[in-house]
Amino acid sequence: MNHKIIKSSIAIALATLVSLSVINTQAYPPFLKQATKFGAKDCTFCHKQPEGGEGWNKRGTWLIAEKDKRKADKIDVEWLSEYGDKAAVTAASAAQASEQWAELDNFHEVMSQTFHPAEEGKLQPIRKLAGELAARAKQWLDSKPPKVYDAPEIKAILVKLNAESKALADGIAKGANDEQIKKDLTALHDRFHEIMGACREEKKKHQ
Repeated sequence: MNHKIIKSSIAIALATLVSLSVINTQAYPPFLKQATKFGAKDCTFCHKQPEGGEGWNKRGTWLIAEKDKRKADKIDVEWLSEYGDKAAVTAASAAQASEQWAELDNFHEVMSQTFHPAEEGKLQPIRKLAGELAARAKQWLDSKPPKVYDAPEIKAILVKLNAESKALADGIAKGANDEQIKKDLTALHDRFHEIMGACREEKKKHQ
């Protein structure tokens, strides 16, 4: 008798478990299931409340706006591939473009071509490109800086870099020895990095 009761209890428990499983599966929102590949864990992925319903967060509001913009009958979960990352990349690209200083990059290009060989005792590149380095320093000084770097401190250091670049080129043209060239080029390289440091500090003020 007891065995029959135990078996009956087990059968009822299993039936209940299966029923609950079916109910949960049926109740699991299809949209949420599809959105898991985009990082969805519960209804707060698009809703303000865990149970869903009315009240949308930023992502949900964006999806509704997309539905209206596309004149669609219903929201397509695949639209989420265009949410967030694309906007972030666009914003980052715009920020990067606003900080771009072409003349800085142009000067750095020649500096790299001359300073690093000089570290190894190879001074032919700077002897050959000293005039070009000085010319690019002047172009950098005369250029209009990006708004984020438009500061008196940066301008003042840039004036020094321009004068030192010209002095290096003039010295080489007049036959400066290797020791002097390496000393002046090293000082110019340090000055360049002084400007880079000032640019970083100025950028922090705008963040």
